[in-house]
Amino acid sequence: MPGAWVATRLDVSDVRSWSRVSVDLPEGGIVLSGPNGAGKTSLVEALVLACLGVSCRTAREAEAIRTGTPAMHVGLDLRGPDGTAHREIGFAPRQGRRMSLDGEPVRALSDWRADGSVLVFLPEELRAVKGPPAARRRHLDRLLEAATPGYAADLAAYGSALAQRNAALRHVRAGRTGVDAAIPWEEPIAQHGARIVVARREAMADLREPFARWLEDLGGGPGGEITLEPSPTSLAEVPDAQVEAALAERMAAARDREVAAAMTLAGPHRDDVFVGQHRGDDLVDLRRVGSQGEQRTAVLAMLMAHRAHLGARAGLPILVLDDVLSELDPSRRGRLLDAVVGEGQCILTTADPASAQAAAERGARVLSVREGLLAA
Repeated sequence: MPGAWVATRLDVSDVRSWSRVSVDLPEGGIVLSGPNGAGKTSLVEALVLACLGVSCRTAREAEAIRTGTPAMHVGLDLRGPDGTAHREIGFAPRQGRRMSLDGEPVRALSDWRADGSVLVFLPEELRAVKGPPAARRRHLDRLLEAATPGYAADLAAYGSALAQRNAALRHVRAGRTGVDAAIPWEEPIAQHGARIVVARREAMADLREPFARWLEDLGGGPGGEITLEPSPTSLAEVPDAQVEAALAERMAAARDREVAAAMTLAGPHRDDVFVGQHRGDDLVDLRRVGSQGEQRTAVLAMLMAHRAHLGARAGLPILVLDDVLSELDPSRRGRLLDAVVGEGQCILTTADPASAQAAAERGARVLSVREGLLAA
């Protein structure tokens, strides 16, 4: 195993409600405890910004800047499998991000971000089960981008070629060009798409057993099942070595229909992830008929399976669980705490004193957050 990621010190300036705060973070379990609105999730957001360069709460980083201030800044000492680095990131409207590693400026986010260093559960993460297919694809893709060398590049190249082919299909339908204009983009779509399909297959095969185990361990019951639902569905029967040819053949066969639709109707950009559970002779689709509690447990089981997958390939990530403990009954809460406190670094937030006490009893350090103040 490559080791574990550990955040040791976090410095925050002008993020959300925080003017300025610094905190030394211990290894192991950490609980940010305090009332709603005290700024617990904002500290989590700052940590994620300092690891990945993007907010876990919004696609517009400007929304995270404290009202009345021109910019925000976060510094983080992060230890990973390759050593410790001091990471800094600032953001200001119209200026964008400014990043550095150990005091040296870094321009490209791809060169700066610590992929695989942190996994986050926010209440919105329920989209990974009950949301649209795109949310489930993105959840899987984030894992593969961190764990599989070259996957992010294949995903970007596939998306670029797909956009070009779709533009060509629109021009063909409008009569501005012939159908041959779409053909040059089919080879890169098939090449990069095949690598994406194979990587997703391998990941899902590796995640299947730990997902089922965690679903049961967290009180969701036995028989958990996750599988890739490929697009087109016939691709499920195609061996890895023949996926590229199958994608190319499908595009050629569907060209006239896709001209009429002005888009590429099938491919990895339309994949989905099935999340279900065996109940007797039935396989229940938790995406559609699972209760809120069942879906929440399934997301947590997926997160824990992802953590194990990353731990074996890129280092055990910091696990951030925001406002999850109060939503679990005492039995499930205890099972989750038993699993996460003591294995790597885990940061939990809660407004529930009983949850904070339960974590403390398992060795977690509790930090009190009160209206812009942070204390042990």
